Amino acid sequence: MVFGTTHKVRSHRLGRRRKKGGNRMVVAPWIVITLVCVLVASGLTWGFVALMRSGCSGPMYRVAIAAAPSLAGTLADAAQEWEATQPEASTGQCIGAEIREVPTAVASSEFTGDWDVKSFGPRPIAWVPDSQAWVSKLAANETTAGFVTREPLVLGQASSVLAVPNSTATDLGWVGGEAPTWTDVLTAAQGGQISLAAANPRTSTEGLVAMLNAAGDGSGGFSADAMTAWRAATGTGTLADSADDPLTAYGESPDPTAAITALDYQVEDFNAENAPADPLVPLVPSDSAVAAVATYLVLSGGWVSDSDAAIAEQFGDFLKGRVESGDFEDTELRAVDDPAAALAQTTPETVGAAVEAWSVGRDALHVLFLIDRSSSTDAETVAYGDDDLTAGDAAVQAAIATVRDMESSYRVGVWEYGVGAGDGQPYREVTDLTELDDDGRDTLETDLYAVSNNSYDGGAPLYDTLIAASAFMNGQAGGGARSIIVVFTNSSRDEVSEGSAADTAAQLAAPTVVYTVGFGQTDPENLTTLATATGGAFVQAPGEGGVLDVIGS
Repeated sequence: MVFGTTHKVRSHRLGRRRKKGGNRMVVAPWIVITLVCVLVASGLTWGFVALMRSGCSGPMYRVAIAAAPSLAGTLADAAQEWEATQPEASTGQCIGAEIREVPTAVASSEFTGDWDVKSFGPRPIAWVPDSQAWVSKLAANETTAGFVTREPLVLGQASSVLAVPNSTATDLGWVGGEAPTWTDVLTAAQGGQISLAAANPRTSTEGLVAMLNAAGDGSGGFSADAMTAWRAATGTGTLADSADDPLTAYGESPDPTAAITALDYQVEDFNAENAPADPLVPLVPSDSAVAAVATYLVLSGGWVSDSDAAIAEQFGDFLKGRVESGDFEDTELRAVDDPAAALAQTTPETVGAAVEAWSVGRDALHVLFLIDRSSSTDAETVAYGDDDLTAGDAAVQAAIATVRDMESSYRVGVWEYGVGAGDGQPYREVTDLTELDDDGRDTLETDLYAVSNNSYDGGAPLYDTLIAASAFMNGQAGGGARSIIVVFTNSSRDEVSEGSAADTAAQLAAPTVVYTVGFGQTDPENLTTLATATGGAFVQAPGEGGVLDVIGS
């Protein structure tokens, strides 16, 4: 099985073996000569016909298509089959499709900014998300509403399920009888009968469709009351980026109360690969209205030329024929009987309202770390963890530990400051505000480790840096997120910037809150003045770990 698709392999020949020696039938030479002539003539005729049929010419031109990982293998096989038919552009050039594996949530976020060409290749001309809900989410955003204007092709669907240990599902009466409603599920979670492990709707399809089902009003709309119940059931703890983490945790240490938001094939794969003693049962709450409907979409963004769109549409026509004939098969998808009804499961209005309500309810954080890299950070040694580190390295370690503790819905950025750190300014913007999915965490950790290699001679220009950072973060505020600056330093005073700590504090404006974290022999007076003016606080640096408990409280 390659990319989730079963391929037929030609078996070895099973016929009789020829005996060595023995009697042989004698064939007259003229018969042999005649047969050879016929075969040669036939070959020439076949070659001529093949030549006449191969109308395209020149090097192959392929358009880029971004596909969800669960579908990329099947799409790649289909692209090969399509290219074997020798499709051609209106100019007669040979054309094809290059399938690139891009997680759906990542593609959705990439469309709103600069596409990561290094990681995902050129901007796609067509997109194959594993759920139409993401398309509705894009359509709800003014910036990306015009990216998808062509009619999507429905490829199939997967069910949104709740993965519950068989023993618990049986005790709750959810096996062998009527399926529970989402109200039943949330009530059981609030009563402690199950522990709901929800995937993040901003980073996973399983999380997004589960939230839409749980917060639905029963008629395809959105219910604020249902969203409130969903938030209460999922709590304020860390959300998993996807179902992979809680499924892995259950495989390593089965928890009979676990209830994991997932897609049906994820549960099937988990049970098949791990064979747990108490297998997970994929339950579909009876009032679920949204499935993960996979679609093929030709995009309409400004980067999509008419000629490229025409090629992507040709491939779409090929896929449509495969779907309608029943020849399009993917191990993760079930066929859809009514494509129009499947597409109507989500609307931009419903998805937009649900995502906004969830984001506000999560009270997400936008956090900017200011890391002091002035010469004083190398001059003092402090104890952190089991090691003696420079104050600067301890600050970096504390920042990394804080990132690791944060929820995936948070956005975090990094600036470093010191005399000459930036081009004409005392700070350098190291990392823009980044969402903490797996890639985002890796990026931040890498950038923070890189910061530890930098050192700037002279004092610590904290005041000027903090004023600039406050203005930047105030511009990022909104959407229900709290805006916070965390300063990591061992410098008590700023003798580089103009003004005093009091002058600086007077220029720090709401809504951004400042927390100052002092390492070593730092005098907290100035750092307290800066922090308390915004409603924040001075924090003595921890001996290990991060400071999330303080800034998140």
